[in-house]
Formats: sequence, structure tokens, C-alpha cells
Amino acid sequence: MLYETERLRKLSELSDSLEKLNKSITWEDFRKPLTKAMKKEAKGPGGRPAYDYVMMFKI
Repeated sequence: MLYETERLRKLSELSDSLEKLNKSITWEDFRKPLTKAMKKEAKGPGGRPAYDYVMMFKI
């Protein structure tokens, strides 16, 4: 855990471009259109819940 924390701190010091994107983009603005475009009807009961659409969009 300490190694990961140190690594993230160093990335922040180097002006990480992903941090800049995260600060400048309001990701929740994408939720409604993504949900509309990606929503699928269930084929039956059970199964794994869908991943969050905004998270998948970021990836």
C-alpha cells in the first residue's frame, strides 16, 4: 500500500494528465446519454449486474 501511495504522489507531482482530465470534465453529464445508448433488456433472471456506464466510458 505504501508503494502505491508513493507512486500516486509522484504522478501527481509530475502533473498527471488523467488527473487534469478528471478535474476539467464533469463526468456525470455523460450518464444520461450513455444509459440511453447502452441500456439492454434482461434476457432472464439472475446474472451479474451491469458495470457503471460512466466508469466504462472513462476506461
